[in-house]
Amino acid sequence: MGKRMEEAIQKYLDIQEKNKLGGGQKHIDRQHDRGKLLARERIDVLIDPGTFNELGSCVNTTGIRIDGRFTDAPCDALVMGTAEVHGRLVFVAASDFTVLGGSSGIQTLMKTALATELAAKWGIPVVHLLDSSGGRLGYREVPMAGIDWQFRIQSRYSGVVPQITVLMGPCIAGGAYLPTLCDFLFISRVSGNLWLGGPRQTQAATSEVFDREVGGADYHMRYSGTCDLVGDDDKESILKCREMLRYLPSNYREKPPRWKRTDSADREVESLERIVPDDPNQTYDMHDVIKELVDDGEYFEIKDEYAKNLICCFARFDGRVVGIVANNPKYPGSTLEVNTCDKYYRFLQVLDAYNIPLVNLTDTPPVVPGESEEARGLIRHIGKVLDVYATATVPKIGVVLRQAYADAGSLIMSGLKGMGADLTFAWPIAEFAVEASGLDYREVLGESIEEDAYEKYWKFSREKKDAFDAAHSWTAQIVDEIILPRDTRKKIIQALRLLENKHEDLPPRKKMHGSAPT
Repeated sequence: MGKRMEEAIQKYLDIQEKNKLGGGQKHIDRQHDRGKLLARERIDVLIDPGTFNELGSCVNTTGIRIDGRFTDAPCDALVMGTAEVHGRLVFVAASDFTVLGGSSGIQTLMKTALATELAAKWGIPVVHLLDSSGGRLGYREVPMAGIDWQFRIQSRYSGVVPQITVLMGPCIAGGAYLPTLCDFLFISRVSGNLWLGGPRQTQAATSEVFDREVGGADYHMRYSGTCDLVGDDDKESILKCREMLRYLPSNYREKPPRWKRTDSADREVESLERIVPDDPNQTYDMHDVIKELVDDGEYFEIKDEYAKNLICCFARFDGRVVGIVANNPKYPGSTLEVNTCDKYYRFLQVLDAYNIPLVNLTDTPPVVPGESEEARGLIRHIGKVLDVYATATVPKIGVVLRQAYADAGSLIMSGLKGMGADLTFAWPIAEFAVEASGLDYREVLGESIEEDAYEKYWKFSREKKDAFDAAHSWTAQIVDEIILPRDTRKKIIQALRLLENKHEDLPPRKKMHGSAPT
């Protein structure tokens, strides 16, 4: 080996060794003291052992401060590369908070954008392990340079490959858009915070003082709906992300991975007849139904603490991955409201993007109007669910357990075939109607309606049709078949087999999207 080669190899080895220390031992200890993992430790939790292949390891923007001091920045505070998760390739980009607080300089942002772009070109998911103090202010860089490219790249490749963020540190101002542009956002309870303006920034600008928990994992799960899953710490958050990847295809051209069959496709579920009460006024927890139906009782729920009257989760039937959207009568009436619509809309967008069949478990009275929900735009929120349901081309299977009333149960929960449901089943106790109210309009409206209005037309709006009435006329296009509760699992599996090669194209257009309500 020549001297030049020997020196070059040693220089490379020195850089790699230096990268392992990031910003130095003092900052490593501080990160651990806060209950946080290091960037490379986080990568190790996510991936299959020994599969990480780093890219951009020699990037190092020497931070030139405005005051003239120089600061070293190994990897420019971002460790990225390819790896395998459950034997499948992914692209990983992990912030290094020990290097200048994980702040974003020009090279950082370019590496982040490149991670998404390369992942999309190669057809593999991209996972951002985010822990950054934001733009690198106080340095002779343009702190916004590259963030515009990153947002554009994320948006253009949305729905091409899965984009996931695991947030394990602060995320403020412009940087807060990165995780919200992804398909899924996981937040660590111990370390993650997401703000457009953090506590100090907000106080300086408006004098408003608010607690740091505003912007934390639980806040964005329960109130804003921005967060999809919460982990108690970094490790649990990353492991949940690793688990989710088992349900997703690598890109939009593929179908979800088929799991090994571990549960009989012919299994009857007699327990459903005990779990679900005959009386529609009695409540029950739909989680119990889902657990009995799916393979091995395992499902992966999204936004479990947000809009709890609707359940959105991934599960398997005979090894096939599906997305389940189900009403939950345990919570107020299982009706649809603004937050519920947002939750449904976003989940169905993802299902349709990545070829994941939709299974609706329906048991809901109609939408209950009221001033607060009307003011929040309930009509347009239901409108956008109507839009995404009608334009989704994945298999759509519905099972009506007890009630499918009006727009809540029929239109967007696979209760009306004209909306595009492929197969709709109903239990023998199922009821269909326009509305559920028992209110006598004559008492409310008094003399403002005709004397014979009730008998002529008002009463028909709450006239309930049972499953046999609905199935009596095929032209009604409501129910394809009445099924026994115990056969529900078998019927869903049979439907998935029938629809495995479903192909449906939307009307041709030059643009890739319509103009849905917002």
